[in-house]
Amino acid sequence: MISIKNVFYEQREQSVFIGPFCDHPFPAHVHDMVEIICLLSGKLKFSVAAQSYSLKPGDVIAAFPSVPHSYDVVSDDARGICLIFSPETINEFSRAFRTMLPVNPLIEKSQQAPEIEQLIKMISKMCQQEDSPLKLGYLHLFLSYLFTCMPLRQMDKNIHSSLSHQVLHYISEHYTEPLSLESTSRALGISRIHLSHIFSQQLKINFRQYINTLRINHACSLLQNPGYSISEISYMCGYENPRTFHRAFLSVCQTTPNKYRNRLFGETGNPVPTE
Repeated sequence: MISIKNVFYEQREQSVFIGPFCDHPFPAHVHDMVEIICLLSGKLKFSVAAQSYSLKPGDVIAAFPSVPHSYDVVSDDARGICLIFSPETINEFSRAFRTMLPVNPLIEKSQQAPEIEQLIKMISKMCQQEDSPLKLGYLHLFLSYLFTCMPLRQMDKNIHSSLSHQVLHYISEHYTEPLSLESTSRALGISRIHLSHIFSQQLKINFRQYINTLRINHACSLLQNPGYSISEISYMCGYENPRTFHRAFLSVCQTTPNKYRNRLFGETGNPVPTE
């Protein structure tokens, strides 16, 4: 779930997104951004680099750029804040984000500096606003305190060289385009069978399901922008046929795009855009 004015996903122009996190399971994916989750209530299982972590309210977890991560289990009552931003957004931390990794990406509430809890509350309130000039200031403060309780280690130079990582990175850049198993395997220089095996054996999801999940998550963020009609969003997400888009959306989100948008705008108190 993404706030109306701060739409951001893999290749968006904005450098910072601060808003509610994904409200349904989401498979392993990569992007060239930092993604930090602050759980406020409920339960969340989140994986970073194929390692699963169970979050409790008050816990924080971080995925550094180009590190595969996924939302594995999201309870119905799970609520939290997601921060996604370019490593270069705040120069003071850019080198650490590009060359280091957390020793442990999960920072439990008991391990945190006391100021972090207060900052999370302030950031949570800010998410209710359409935009805020304080966004970068809060982010800078939050990271300053976070790094005091998150030990780092030097990044392994070979961490991004695995074939599965290359597959995820390629798809993250092209998922709104007409992708097939054949065209993707050709672009990556591997066989269809090998590519299919990576998805079924390593990612535990088939190729088409993975593409649809990326596209529908993108659609969920775009649906919160009143400037786009649902038909426009279906094409922006890579669907040539609106019916195919509706079927995929229902499969991933268990609701229709119209109902999803109505619920979002009902929660914010803003008028629902007409199609």
